[in-house]
Amino acid sequence: MKVCKNCGEINTNDSVFCCNCGKTNFVFQEETVCRNCGEVNDKSFSHCINCGADLAAEALIADDGHVASNDIVVDADEMSVELSDVYGGAVMTPSETAKCPKCGAAVPITAIFCNKCGNSVADLHDHRVVQRKICPHCGKLNSLEAHFCSYCFASLSEAETENMQVVHETQHLGEVTVRQACLESPDGKKLICPNCGTLNNTDEPFCVNCGLKLEVDEPKTYCANCGAENSVDGTFCTKCRHSFGQAVPDSVDRWTCKECGYANEKDDKFCSKCGKKRK
Repeated sequence: MKVCKNCGEINTNDSVFCCNCGKTNFVFQEETVCRNCGEVNDKSFSHCINCGADLAAEALIADDGHVASNDIVVDADEMSVELSDVYGGAVMTPSETAKCPKCGAAVPITAIFCNKCGNSVADLHDHRVVQRKICPHCGKLNSLEAHFCSYCFASLSEAETENMQVVHETQHLGEVTVRQACLESPDGKKLICPNCGTLNNTDEPFCVNCGLKLEVDEPKTYCANCGAENSVDGTFCTKCRHSFGQAVPDSVDRWTCKECGYANEKDDKFCSKCGKKRK
């Protein structure tokens, strides 16, 4: 997966534009496939976020598209279907997508911008009616394709359906306007997780199913030199003083290494980046 450097949104690897803010700057997550269930995890995780299996021994990705581990070979497409049945049918169905009017790509109801061409697509789904299953055990809403409740795992074989319409929550963060997709019923709005499709209460800070952060923060600038998070209107990185433009760091507070150009603290005797002695 790719993480947007502008807003932190997680995007698919084939995305050209961020589905949340429309920007084009990404960093790749290092990922490991769980050998037990096929879930994709961040490489820093020690155990699978889906099944809890030990990730110390990484799974192998075969050239034929299968996920292999030791003597077990699992078809990735089949596993995706099975997991979606259990975990609420998170993958959006074709009936809940629309074609981008600019490039023709299929965009899900959670998309604000097309991840192929960056075109604004939220209005394509505004007030669109979709159906969700109501769990007979806990009352939570699940996708129409789900066989088991993604909250309590009860069977949805006898679940009733409810019509809901797609609406958008709008927030103004400084000069930036951010929209988030919700499903609305007579009982209120539910925020759609853009990662797994689970419905969350609008005051939930993180998705109850996959843990994705749902609260929208003010836009940030991520330093290309050290990766530190900075305000979007910053001129220099607050951690390493890297310039986001062509400006020169304050010579009183910093000194610039003549060898590598890194801006160091004024009391440093050696460059923090290349180790050269201050001249």
